[in-house]
Amino acid sequence: MFLSRLSNTLILFIIVLLLSVSFSFAQSNSDTFVVVLDAGHGGEDPGNRGNGYYEKDIALKIVLQVGEQLEKYENLKVIYTRKTDVFIPLHERAEIANKSKADLFVSIHCNGVANSAPSGTETFVLGLHRNEDNLKIAMKENSVIKFEDDYEIK
Repeated sequence: MFLSRLSNTLILFIIVLLLSVSFSFAQSNSDTFVVVLDAGHGGEDPGNRGNGYYEKDIALKIVLQVGEQLEKYENLKVIYTRKTDVFIPLHERAEIANKSKADLFVSIHCNGVANSAPSGTETFVLGLHRNEDNLKIAMKENSVIKFEDDYEIK
């Protein structure tokens, strides 16, 4: 019940955010706004595991529901990095966005908290003014690189 309520609220928030961003960009750029939706983690990389849930499953559910809503708009093209429980190497996620000439790349993750009554959302936007913070977050999130086929410890 809690997960369903949280999921629906988050999905609505993401849809409103993406639509507001896409419409402002679409007015000045091409006829079609391309959004790449990335469900974080997947396959052998479960992500956060709290309260019996796997982050990879929640992220995938949210991405699929958000994408389903966004696909209803004719000037919006939705591309998914994954639609099933598979691990997509990190570099391939970026390649998907780059090859599709995406206007926006959204990667969905669900952080764990010790609080038994969490509320709100976290949004990370990378920018040069926060390089040290960005690096710490990137190192934590990208620690899953060990699941990639060509990973080597040097």
